[in-house]
Amino acid sequence: MKRSRKLLCSRLSIVLILILTFAVRKVAAEASILKTVDLYPNFLRCLQETGKQERARLFYESVLQPYPEIYRRPETFKTDPATVNKYLDEVRAYLPSIRKIHERLIDEAEPIVQSFCMHFSDFDRSRVKVYFMLSLFHFDGKIPHDNPRALFLALDGLAKFHGAKLNLGVMLSHELFHLYHFQVNPLPASTDEVPLYREIWQEGLATYASRSLNSDATLGDVLLDPQLASDGPKFVPTVARALLTQLEATDDETTARYFFYWRGSKTPSRMGYLIGYDIVAHLTATRSLKDLSRLRGARLLHLIREEVRALAAK
Repeated sequence: MKRSRKLLCSRLSIVLILILTFAVRKVAAEASILKTVDLYPNFLRCLQETGKQERARLFYESVLQPYPEIYRRPETFKTDPATVNKYLDEVRAYLPSIRKIHERLIDEAEPIVQSFCMHFSDFDRSRVKVYFMLSLFHFDGKIPHDNPRALFLALDGLAKFHGAKLNLGVMLSHELFHLYHFQVNPLPASTDEVPLYREIWQEGLATYASRSLNSDATLGDVLLDPQLASDGPKFVPTVARALLTQLEATDDETTARYFFYWRGSKTPSRMGYLIGYDIVAHLTATRSLKDLSRLRGARLLHLIREEVRALAAK
């Protein structure tokens, strides 16, 4: 009788362990799922049309018009027939890479998201919507300031700027961290009020997070620029000295100087990413990314100023 009870208890324990294991895996899997809107099938159907006028009409009616949350941004997207037709002619050259990137996103995104959710368990994926979209070659990935819950993954931009072999783990980790950061530390109500020091901080955190979550990634991988990784460090002191006087700037011209590509410049482009990364890499020696992501305002400005001053003195 005692042996039967022991056997029953043993079986119940095994069943309980299996149930708990299944439940944990189910929760983890559910946590990795993001609401996704996929514009690729409609885009592909447009390109099957041979007549330019009809092709442009289909693109407008099935891609641009149904998604005003993306394309109703005249400062970014020109959607007149001439611009659309020119784009649809040019984008054909990138179709093989676009197709491959789309396939990889479908196949590879979930484990990347799941890993991110395991490291940042307070990330609320239910508040996020991801769009597989076309940026008309304006960008590769973007979180609009007026909707920090949305992630635009531009299949055409990724294909043109990085190619089909891009490191998806790095790219997605970077953008997911931005989404997480904006959840725990919201942007100012007006995008015109985002100071340069916060821009440096945001990109530094996301760049560092993308490397910490992808152990095989190089500095060139996470900066999306091997030349910046190799040549940039020797320019850090000089750029940091200039940055010290501009940390509170909010104008687009100053921001662009640190984050955009510039042709013909002796200083590598996009130094803001490298300086932000260096600052975060130093601070993570004593603080977690979760803690750092919650810093804001005067406290953050003081910290950034001290870090930039240290970089300028090297």
